[in-house]
Amino acid sequence: MENHEQNMTLRITGVEPGDEIAGARRVTIATTRGAIPLILHAAPEKGRAVLCVSGAIGGFDGPSMLYPRLGLELPPRGFTIARLDYREPNEFGECLVDTMAALTFLSGIGHERIALIGHSFGGAVAINAGTLSLNVTTVIALSSQLAGAHVAGELAPKPLLLIHGGADTILPHESSQALYDRAGEPKTIKILPGVGHGLAEAQDEVFELVTAWLSEKV
Repeated sequence: MENHEQNMTLRITGVEPGDEIAGARRVTIATTRGAIPLILHAAPEKGRAVLCVSGAIGGFDGPSMLYPRLGLELPPRGFTIARLDYREPNEFGECLVDTMAALTFLSGIGHERIALIGHSFGGAVAINAGTLSLNVTTVIALSSQLAGAHVAGELAPKPLLLIHGGADTILPHESSQALYDRAGEPKTIKILPGVGHGLAEAQDEVFELVTAWLSEKV
């Protein structure tokens, strides 16, 4: 069996900017493990950024198109939004190093305070990466799985927000409750009655919860 640490080594070798459409620029982070695609919605000033990671199937959009909405509405409020698509979706170790590489990229372009948002599988990725990066100031885990998030207790004193639908049939809300119980302070949990895994039934409420948290914690 290969050495785990050696297997997870990744080095950024370059950054390739792509086309910009309506304020969203495609960026490719070239690494020794392959190309990591990002969509970057840049704020006018540097400093605060949000890195968004999706579930096990990857993609840029998150639950109920939350991430594009953040990219549209938050840059004027001073937040750069970065939406990451994994090189190898559902491979936890690879998704974690992708996330760490994106955090390094954001730090390298001048963002000293970064929030991490992850949905489902990505919730565990975000919690894990949040314990490893000095630049992460807070983590938001949406409909998070437990697997891979066993380090939630190591995240403190960085604040953790957990949001989960009470009617989630894919990952029951007890998953987020267990993470809440494991995490240290400061921490907040919101269980939304009648809401499923993709949070579609409460998409406006989730957006408001997330943006209020970011304004306070980043």
